[in-house]
Amino acid sequence: MLKKIINCLRSIGATSFSQLSKQEYIYLYAGDVGTHTKNGPVPFIGMSLNKSDRRHIKHDVRQAIPLPDNSVSIYQSEDVFEHLEYNEVLAIVNEVFRVLQPGGLFRFSLPDYRCDVLESRSLKDKEGKIAFDPGGGGRLYKGRVVDGGHLWFPTYESVAAVMNQSDFAIHGKINFLHYYDKDSNSITKKIDHSKGIISRTPDYDERVQAPRRAMSIVIDAHKNAI
Repeated sequence: MLKKIINCLRSIGATSFSQLSKQEYIYLYAGDVGTHTKNGPVPFIGMSLNKSDRRHIKHDVRQAIPLPDNSVSIYQSEDVFEHLEYNEVLAIVNEVFRVLQPGGLFRFSLPDYRCDVLESRSLKDKEGKIAFDPGGGGRLYKGRVVDGGHLWFPTYESVAAVMNQSDFAIHGKINFLHYYDKDSNSITKKIDHSKGIISRTPDYDERVQAPRRAMSIVIDAHKNAI
């Protein structure tokens, strides 16, 4: 089935939501489809701010997705939502829930700022709180992150606060796979990368392989089957 979908994508030019709505299986990716994802096992279509081609639809993930309820098999987001305002994330997560098929998967990952790699490279304010991550893009201007950098710095607690308010908490299941707890202990459960590769994990990123530890907060959230 995946081979059939990939061959179909190769036969068309720019992809559209209208075309996707005719498919039995829809796989959406927040942002541009990177190398790991493009060559991975799932034929994701990226929702990009700039690209429009056979693997991307030009679409801002903060906007409603023009697809019917219960139509998407997998929605993946890796290192995207931290570039958006924290108070925007809940609405986006609930929109993901809306379009997912019953039993569908939302694979959600963000940088975990209890990871030593990320925490050590970040600039702190006078109170010792992270104010800017140079590795996340953008720049710090008059105390604010501008030009596309990380606008907030996720931890288990801040992400759990969003997920626990979402529709997944009421009509689904939320499973935190990788994260650091409040005592900075690394939790790394097995990730099934056949459902979407997450590159910033010790399975792929050398920076957190020795010792093996979490780099991202990784969540698999499922919509309840009917």
